[in-house]
Amino acid sequence: MLVSEIMSREILSVKPSDSITAFISLMEKEHIHEAPVLDGKKLIGMVKFDTLVARGITDPSKQKISSIMDFPPPALKPGQSVEEAAEILFKTGLRALPVVEGGKVAGLIAIWDVLDLAGGTKTFRQTTAGTVMSVAEVIGRDSDIGTARVIMRERNISRLPVVDEGGKLVGILGTMDLIKAIKRPREKMTWYGMAAEMERIVSLPVSNVMNGRPPTAKKTDSLTDIVRTMNDQKCSGVTVVEENVPIGIVTIKDLLEVYIAGLAQKGVYYHAIGLEKEDEAVVDTVQRMIADTVQKIAYMVPVQFAMVHFKKHEAGGLKAKWSVRVRIMTDKGVFMAKAWAWDPRDAAGKALDHLERGLIKWKEEKKTFVKKNARMAKEAAKLETR
Repeated sequence: MLVSEIMSREILSVKPSDSITAFISLMEKEHIHEAPVLDGKKLIGMVKFDTLVARGITDPSKQKISSIMDFPPPALKPGQSVEEAAEILFKTGLRALPVVEGGKVAGLIAIWDVLDLAGGTKTFRQTTAGTVMSVAEVIGRDSDIGTARVIMRERNISRLPVVDEGGKLVGILGTMDLIKAIKRPREKMTWYGMAAEMERIVSLPVSNVMNGRPPTAKKTDSLTDIVRTMNDQKCSGVTVVEENVPIGIVTIKDLLEVYIAGLAQKGVYYHAIGLEKEDEAVVDTVQRMIADTVQKIAYMVPVQFAMVHFKKHEAGGLKAKWSVRVRIMTDKGVFMAKAWAWDPRDAAGKALDHLERGLIKWKEEKKTFVKKNARMAKEAAKLETR
C-alpha cells in the first residue's frame, strides 16, 4: 500500500509567527504531538511536543513557534510504501511526517494511519498486551506535581499511573497534563509573580491535574484490542491492570515496534534509534555491540526482535548524558533493561550487559523451577505407590 492511499489531506500546521500557545491549543484539540511549520504551503520546519517539554517554557503566549521549531524532518513522497513510512516514523521518533509533492506539503501521514492498518494483521490479533508491555512506574495521588515531573524526566517516560493508598488505579498523569497546568499564566504577571506561580503549581497534588478516567486493558487483550481502545479514547497509551492494580503500560511506540519487527523478512531484525546525528564510528560500534548481544541471547532463547532507544540529555556543559532502553522480544516474552552514561557506547554496553545477565538469571530460575517440580512430582508418585 502507498502513502498516498492512507495519508490525510487535512494539514494541521502552524506558522513561524504563531505563539507557542497556538501549538498547545492545536495539540489539545486535535490530539497531536507534532505539527509542520509552513510558510504558505512550503515546509520550513517542525514543532514538537518533546521540544516544548525539554525547553521548560513558562510563558508560551510570549514566545513564537520560530524560537522552538526544528529543521524540516524527512519528507515522504506520495508514491512511497507504508512500510517505508513506518520505518522513518520509527527511526525519527516522530508521530507524523509531511508528504511533499511538487515542493509543497500535500498531506500528512501519522503513526495512527500505520497502526490502523497494523491492527488488522494476524500479528496484532495474536500478540497480547502482556507480551509487549513495560513495567508500570506509579505515583501516589497525594504526591506533588514537582515529584511527578522529576520521575518522568529521570525515567524517560511520558505517563504515570496514579494510585490510591491501596495501590489501586485512580488516574493517569501524562506530560500533556503537566503542560496544561502551566500553559496560561495570567497576563501582566511579573517575573517574580510567575516564579511564585510555578512554585505553587509544582507543589499541587497530581490528583489536581490527572485524568481520572484512565484507559485500561488486561494482559490477555490483543494488540488489535489495544489499537481499538486507543482510537476510541483518543489516547496514546493504556495501563494494563490486574484487579485494578497497574502492572504495565503499552504505548503507540510499543505497537509500532511490533509492526516494524514484523518486517523482519525484509531485513529488519533490530534497530537502534536516537543516534542519527552521532559519528559514524560510534554508530558502527553500537551496532556491533547489539548484534553480538542478540547472537548470545539467541543461544538461550529464540529472539524475534531487538529495539534499542538512545536519548541525549543536555547537562548544560560541554558533555551530555545518554540514557538507553533495550527491549528484546523472544518466544518467552519481552525482556528489558536501562542504563545511563556519558558516552552512548558505555550506556549501550551497560544496558546490554544488564539484559544479558537478566536473561541468564531468568534461565537459571526456570531451570530451578523445573527441577523443583520434577522432584515434587517424583515424591508424589512414591506416596501413591505406598
